[in-house]
Amino acid sequence: MEKHLEDLLSHLYFFHKKEIDLSLKRVERFLEQLGNPHLKLPPVIHVAGTNGKGSTLATLRSLLEASGKSVHMMTSPHLVHPTERIRLGGVPITTQAMIDVIQECLNINHDEPITFFEMFTAAGFLAMSRQPADYVLLETGMGGRLDATNVIPKPACTIITTISKDHEAFLGSDLKMIASEKAGIMKAGVPCVIGYQTNEAIDTGILDVFHKISQSLSPEAPLFQHGSEWSVEAVHDSLIYEFQGEKIKTDLPNLAGKHQIYNVGAALTAHRIIMDQAYDAKILSPASPVTPHVNPLKNIFWPGRLQQLENHPLNHLVSDDTEIWIDGGHNDSAGYFLAQQAKLWQEEDSKPLDIVLAMVDRKKPEDFIGPLIPYAHSITVTEIKGEDSSYKSQDLYDVLKQLNIENLSMADTVEQACRDLSQKSGHRILITGSLYLLGTILS
Repeated sequence: MEKHLEDLLSHLYFFHKKEIDLSLKRVERFLEQLGNPHLKLPPVIHVAGTNGKGSTLATLRSLLEASGKSVHMMTSPHLVHPTERIRLGGVPITTQAMIDVIQECLNINHDEPITFFEMFTAAGFLAMSRQPADYVLLETGMGGRLDATNVIPKPACTIITTISKDHEAFLGSDLKMIASEKAGIMKAGVPCVIGYQTNEAIDTGILDVFHKISQSLSPEAPLFQHGSEWSVEAVHDSLIYEFQGEKIKTDLPNLAGKHQIYNVGAALTAHRIIMDQAYDAKILSPASPVTPHVNPLKNIFWPGRLQQLENHPLNHLVSDDTEIWIDGGHNDSAGYFLAQQAKLWQEEDSKPLDIVLAMVDRKKPEDFIGPLIPYAHSITVTEIKGEDSSYKSQDLYDVLKQLNIENLSMADTVEQACRDLSQKSGHRILITGSLYLLGTILS
């Protein structure tokens, strides 16, 4: 069965000569052939952005399910298994169900040009349209305006997370151009939650972009902007969230990293908006002997984002008192947020931080690793097993050598990098640079 699914997914790459070709014409044509399943979905919450999309939706799923709602979710990419991309009623689609829906799509397509992501998105819509749920949580692939997911005419809410530079060849060379593409998911009259943006992004004028696009719609899309309509911060062991002047004090999320506080805030805002009159803040009450319950912020599942490995084979390659963390960050803002965490670690316990880095060759290693250099005791570059687009260790080493990094070295594999670090005790290892890398580790 697994081999059958692998063969089907490989077959999807043969229908269009370009893996990435932003357009809505092909997917709209195919959806019409399928009977327009995207028009038969429960209310959709659509998210775009450069960083934090998956974490935001994972948080929102936990919030909605704690409110008694059934939720479908479609995200990308997967880390270990393709069925991670589609959840039906909160449960990952089965391998057999994925095979069936993809085979049905292949039978209907008749070899017409369509990209992998477009076909997979249509298959996801078809699967989600056939099972009842209260909401659909939908993540764009990489863009917004021309992304295959942007065919939902009237979502219940849209969310735009942190904007930074990524996929410039397709989305534009500056942050305003990228923001404009991402904001293409805004719809007339549909509320849009604007997540945390870096000072650099704000200085370029991306907030003006959001407002202009909102105002160009009729009626305009109401904006709920971080720092204006809502705010969020971690204060000691609590999270303080404020929405239009009303404050809530609740537990910190189980997701590590200061940047996740902002993603949680965006999810809390979207939850507040879509629940409207049915919103009940009691689900966020801290657990106590009087009111025992699981706070949904403590029940968020989103692996590979500042995740600490425990009882993993890599743990057996290093000393018992060495921590291993993994994170799929790969662009400039991800490097910035990881640097914030590295600074916090340094202040908390001063454990030396050893970074193991592998990236795909279409990314900019210097932009990602730059903010982390001041906090790195050492950096070891390696490559991603089984990934043709991975930087070769020597090539990645040559790029980073230009940054005058002390203690820069190479290893053939992540395992070898950990073995090379095994003589050190009481250290912290951060393995990062690519979601593809994390997939190989978690599998």
